[in-house]
Amino acid sequence: MAQAAAYLDLSLGQLQAAWEHVRDNAGCAGVDGVTVESFDNQAISALPELLKQVQSSEYRALPLRKLVAAKSTNPAKQRTLLVPVVRDRILQTSVASLLSHSFEEEFFDASFGYRPNRGVDRAIARIVQLRDRGWLWVVAADISAYFDSVSHHGLLKQLQADQAAAPFISLLKQWVDASFWDGHKLAPLKRGIPQGAPISPLLANLFLTPFDQALEEGENRLVRYADDFLLLCQSEHAAGLAYRETERLLHQEGLQLSEHKSSITDFDRGFTYLGVTFRGKDVFTPWKYRRPHGKLIFIARPMPQRALREYRKALKPPHVSIPEAAHSTQPLSLPTKGGADLPFLYVAEQGAIVRKSGDRFLVEADQSVRLDVPYHRLENILIFGNVQITTQALSEALDKGIALSFFTRNGRLRGMLSPPGDRNVGLRIAQYQMYLDDVRSVQLARTIIAAKIENAVAVLNRYQDRGKPSADAEKETMASALQSLPGAATRDEIDGLEGSAARCYFDALMRFNTSPFGWSGRIKHPATDPLNALLSLSYTLLMNELAALLETRGLDPAIGMLHTLDPDRPSLALDLMEPFRAPLADRFVLTCVNRSVFQLDDFVGRDYHGSIVMRPPAMHKFFELYEHWMQQTIGSEGNTQLNFRLCLRREVERFSNTVRQQAAFIPFAFPPGDLHDEHDPVLSEAQP
Repeated sequence: MAQAAAYLDLSLGQLQAAWEHVRDNAGCAGVDGVTVESFDNQAISALPELLKQVQSSEYRALPLRKLVAAKSTNPAKQRTLLVPVVRDRILQTSVASLLSHSFEEEFFDASFGYRPNRGVDRAIARIVQLRDRGWLWVVAADISAYFDSVSHHGLLKQLQADQAAAPFISLLKQWVDASFWDGHKLAPLKRGIPQGAPISPLLANLFLTPFDQALEEGENRLVRYADDFLLLCQSEHAAGLAYRETERLLHQEGLQLSEHKSSITDFDRGFTYLGVTFRGKDVFTPWKYRRPHGKLIFIARPMPQRALREYRKALKPPHVSIPEAAHSTQPLSLPTKGGADLPFLYVAEQGAIVRKSGDRFLVEADQSVRLDVPYHRLENILIFGNVQITTQALSEALDKGIALSFFTRNGRLRGMLSPPGDRNVGLRIAQYQMYLDDVRSVQLARTIIAAKIENAVAVLNRYQDRGKPSADAEKETMASALQSLPGAATRDEIDGLEGSAARCYFDALMRFNTSPFGWSGRIKHPATDPLNALLSLSYTLLMNELAALLETRGLDPAIGMLHTLDPDRPSLALDLMEPFRAPLADRFVLTCVNRSVFQLDDFVGRDYHGSIVMRPPAMHKFFELYEHWMQQTIGSEGNTQLNFRLCLRREVERFSNTVRQQAAFIPFAFPPGDLHDEHDPVLSEAQP
């Protein structure tokens, strides 16, 4: 029962629904000779037994049965199908259904195959839309023997990097690193995704998702249906470059274009895609008819019972490269230190549901309550990835003044819901007037960046005072930038000074990095190494908290004085977080890695750009320590104990007063008040 928690999302009801789907699809028996009809007679006992085997980690997939059929589109050609046994098809169908909900949020709009509510008609409509907008040159391409060529190593690496797949990684590895029976002998499936397995379409789309991302980031437009795709370009030259870039991207994943099926053309010459012919402004769609199945040419005989018994006896527990701890139950929320402040609730377990019950919120997973927290202890709920929140819980949170923030599984902010706060129209008008007043807004921008540089120097001094390497040269450059700030007349000039100071600061800061994590500079979108990933997530949480505070106070988070207007970001929150970056976020990250809280294997690669993500246990640990860091005492003013959370609120109040009274803005200064020694038993800056 070591990995029983790994499959919390799987229930008997889901297996029964998957069985009904498999039964409706019919199909032949697998290597064990058990047909759909014969399984129907034993389903009432076989399904609970299957669930028990999965939950106790005793489940082992049987080999695939080889079939060869003529292609329905070209009977002269053949395709090989590898079919699982009925019980494996049921389990694969159930897991595919669970994962598809999470994977859908990662898939790109350019992908139309094997996805709900998309299909051929949507793909054709997309092509027509792009044609009418001026993308008239076309790279019509097909991946040669795609399903037979997928790298198992690359596919499993992607699955291990995905939090939604983590609970099912043991099953997925068995289905990817499968063996098949050709009627005479067993052979390992060294490459490829078995056509004929219910999980394969989902895995096929997942493997090509980084490819979709790389092609979508340029000027061209992608339309992909399984392994057939079009790249629509605005010139013949762009199409030629796109063709070569496509070859390069596929080659690095062990794939290649089918030369006789790939070409560069345009709408005037015409082309056919997914059975539809495009020529000029015309689209010729054939009459829809039920495509016949290809004629069955060969089917392997079932494995002899003696061979099956020997195979089962020889099976060993599958190797899983993700640590077992990745599947264990993790805390979803954290108590506050001393109960002096309202905590943030982080819900990052994929498939969890947040419900309302009386005057409490419940977080459930697999019909069991994982967390029970009263309303009065919350001020913000942060939801990461595939987590549901009921309408009743959502309404109650807003009624009780609790903000909600929604992130992707990797920590990218999607958006926020804020309860009605101080909708002070006069305050917002004053804020807009301040933004439009170049003299005041530029002066405020200078003040913010001056505070950022001063706090960064204070952080370097703290490290240097503790006997760390010298940062004198970098501090001199930062001091020079600080002296030049009063003469900066525009935001661009301020940005230039801030940029030079920031580069010197990070060069000096990472001299105090004693962890195994390397540093090659600040890389933001996406983060390509552990240090940058930790910094980016810290900044995102900090920005989100400030944006919620601004919204509640009645200010407009989108109208900043330093950062330019952008409809996709809270510029004012980014302004106010600048003085907090070094003392709050950067110190937190450096403290964590220097104390070996995170290891190299807590991070995994994700896409062509080298972006990395944290494994689920590391992310839970990150939230726990971040919340603790926000609440621990960092100084005092009189009888008031100061922590970072209180300082953030004070920052918003000070800015609000500046806007309302047109007074000078005095940003956060580190250390605040009388600094306390930081020897926290959970997380301190002291080296281990």
